[in-house]
Amino acid sequence: MKECWSSLVHYIDFHTHLDSYKNQKELLEQLAGFGGTIVAASMDANSYKKNLQLEEKAKALGCSVRIIPTFGIHPKEAFNAPQNLSVYDSLCEQSPLIGEIGMDFCWFKEASPQKQEEVFRYFLNYCNISGKACVIHTKDAEKEICKILEDYPKARPIIHWYDGPEDIFQEFMNRGYMTTFGCETSRSKHIQNLLKQTPLNQLLAETDNPDSEPWLGGSDNSVNLIKRVYSDIAQVLGLSLEDVGKIIEENSIFLLN
Repeated sequence: MKECWSSLVHYIDFHTHLDSYKNQKELLEQLAGFGGTIVAASMDANSYKKNLQLEEKAKALGCSVRIIPTFGIHPKEAFNAPQNLSVYDSLCEQSPLIGEIGMDFCWFKEASPQKQEEVFRYFLNYCNISGKACVIHTKDAEKEICKILEDYPKARPIIHWYDGPEDIFQEFMNRGYMTTFGCETSRSKHIQNLLKQTPLNQLLAETDNPDSEPWLGGSDNSVNLIKRVYSDIAQVLGLSLEDVGKIIEENSIFLLN
């Protein structure tokens, strides 16, 4: 597929892990040439701290990129969460939105389903009270998460890289949840079908850098990968790249402001 990038588009990567790049010097060089917005998800408190430091370094270098570090406890790290989860209250207050949180019954089994749910519900309760959006990981826990979210009607879920059952996705869309599409869009007919069912005012884009594209067999895990993702989305939906950029920017502004 021919890639199509546009200088008229303000690219927004709504889910990536900047702290996970091994070569931070190279990452900062990439950020210096990227004029878009990056929502930097965290795996735990230490991950959040690293993303905050990266944000400050990028500012000090005069980078035009806008980095938005977000705090959350990934299901992989839920087993490390303390018994008293209120120790995270101040970090939640500091973070403009919450993420990455959720449950995973496929790849990450260090924490029991019960522990994952306990940590997940802590963050959902905070979002339900504060009105902040939250980026949610759902792998093989889609049914359980769909049920749990019913208890938190004022939380603002963003379903990250969904590839589960279609009926649950449709329920998420009916509830008005936002959802991200990423680097698997060009590879998966199932994800392309879900994308076509997504209301445009609920559409976001992500890379899940730096590991997802190499995991899928690709080689580009640079911050510019989001430009290809936008192009993939535009091709599937039959829209211009500029229209996709406008849609995602409007949706992102709604969440970030």
